[in-house]
Amino acid sequence: MNVIYALQSAASPALDSLMLWITRLGSEQVYIVLLILAFVVVDAAKGRSLALVFLASFYLNQVLKELFATQRPFLIDETVARSQAAIDSAPGNGFPSGHAQSSMTFWGLAAVYVGRRWFIVLAALVVLAVSLSRLYLGVHLPIDVIGGLLLGLLAVAVGVAVERLELKPTRPLKLVLGLVLPLLVHLLFPLENSGLLLGALAAFVVGPELAPHDTSGPLSGRLVLGVLAVALAFGTLAASSALLPEEVKRSALGSFTRYFLLALTGTALVPWFGRATGLTPRREAGSLAPSAKPGA
Repeated sequence: MNVIYALQSAASPALDSLMLWITRLGSEQVYIVLLILAFVVVDAAKGRSLALVFLASFYLNQVLKELFATQRPFLIDETVARSQAAIDSAPGNGFPSGHAQSSMTFWGLAAVYVGRRWFIVLAALVVLAVSLSRLYLGVHLPIDVIGGLLLGLLAVAVGVAVERLELKPTRPLKLVLGLVLPLLVHLLFPLENSGLLLGALAAFVVGPELAPHDTSGPLSGRLVLGVLAVALAFGTLAASSALLPEEVKRSALGSFTRYFLLALTGTALVPWFGRATGLTPRREAGSLAPSAKPGA
C-alpha cells in the first residue's frame, strides 16, 4: 500500500482524469479495435497470432483471479479509490492485474513483430503507463501489477516459441480443434468472460481458414475493410445485447456462440467481402498471404 500512497501524494483532479484516460487504453473496447485493425489492415498472419496469444493470456488471467481471489486495495483502505469510475474499471479479484497482463501481452508481442526501435519504446511506455495508472487509481496492489507483467511476458515468450516451431496442422484439423477445444474449455471451466474470450479465440482460428485474408494489397482497401470490421463488431455487439434474451446471453453455450459469431464477422465475413469486392487480393481457402507464417 505504501507505493499507492506515495503515488497518490501527487494526486490532483487533472492527474485523476489523465490516469483514467490511460487506464482505458487497457479496456476491452480498445483491444477489440486494435486486434481487428491488426488482422484486417496491418498483417493478417501476425494479427491472427497476436489475437490468439492475447485472448489465451486474458483467459488465463481470469482463471488465476478466481484461484487467488485477492482483495483490491480500495477494499482494504477505501480512501485510496480515486473515483467511482476507477472502481468501475476494476471488477472482480485483484491478482494478477488484467490491465498489466493484457497490455504486456499485446504490446510486447506487437513489438516483437514490428521490431522497430521507435515502436518498442512506444510499446514499453504504454505498458508502463497503464500499469502505473492501476496503482495510482487505487485498484491494484504492486504485487498484482508485477504478477500481471510477468505473466504477460510469459505469454509473449510462449507465443513466439510456438510460432518458431512452425507447426503445420491440416486445415480440417484447425477447423475442428479450433472450435471444439475452446468450447470444451469454456463449458468445463466457465468464467464470467470466458464466453467472450474463448468464443473470439475460436473465431480467430476458424475464420481465416474459411475466408483467407490477404493484407498485401493496397492500403486504401484494407482501411475501408478495417472501418467496416470495427463498425460491424460494435454494431453486432449492440444488436445482440438488445435482441437476445438474458437467459441466452448468460448461458454457457449461448455466450460462446454469441461471441464466436460476432468475431467471425471480422475474421471471415469481412475478408470474404474484401475478396468479393476486389478491395483485397483473391486467395484460395487454405492459402496464406505472402507475409504469413505457417505456425500462425
